[in-house]
Amino acid sequence: MLRSAETEIAERLGIPRNYLSPIGMHLLLTIGILFLEWDVVELTFIYFSEIVVVAVLFAIVALFAAQPVEDHDADKWREDPSPVQLVPLLPPIYPRNIGLIVDNMFTYAVFFLFFVVMFISIVDRSVSSLLSPTAGLVIVAICVSQLLRVWREFLVDHSYRDRSPAEALELGLRPVAKFIIIVVYVIVPTTVVVLTAAFAFPDTVSGSVVLLAYVLPIGVARVWLQDDAVEAVLQHQE
Repeated sequence: MLRSAETEIAERLGIPRNYLSPIGMHLLLTIGILFLEWDVVELTFIYFSEIVVVAVLFAIVALFAAQPVEDHDADKWREDPSPVQLVPLLPPIYPRNIGLIVDNMFTYAVFFLFFVVMFISIVDRSVSSLLSPTAGLVIVAICVSQLLRVWREFLVDHSYRDRSPAEALELGLRPVAKFIIIVVYVIVPTTVVVLTAAFAFPDTVSGSVVLLAYVLPIGVARVWLQDDAVEAVLQHQE
């Protein structure tokens, strides 16, 4: 029912269904800035929370992926996969996928922790103070949205049987690549514009205007990057 509701809303808006998640999230962030007095710390916390939620969910679903990984320890992937049914209501897991998941998630964790440490070092606030009821609702909405995406991509009609763990991990870690692209192509140029505007018109640039100056173009970039733009940008950089 939720899937059909997503499709109906997207059709009425005339946009692809995968655009709904970033549009909805940045609409909520805009409301938080304008009416709930959210600051840059809360916004950053929400963005970081989304990256963690996506990575964890797709790392879990990678355990269920039945297909072998091409050109990755070929002998192991040619062996009998020997799935294990741990939870009756969930698909069986494939122990051979665990090593690949751990390797990828370790690299991801090291990269992500670098930014988390930077964030903590400049923010003198506890997690409990960051997780206000409204910010918590946004994070819950992110979790629901990503659970629907996992269902759509890997679980509906047992599609995990036709997917590899590498595909799940690629989707789960893609927000890291998006984060790098957004920093380079959105946040850095926006900072230049904001600093120039603050210098030229100091009385007209308020805190909420500054935050919207970041959130709105980030939202546009996130929608654009829902397609194959991540790969296109990374290939262009190479």
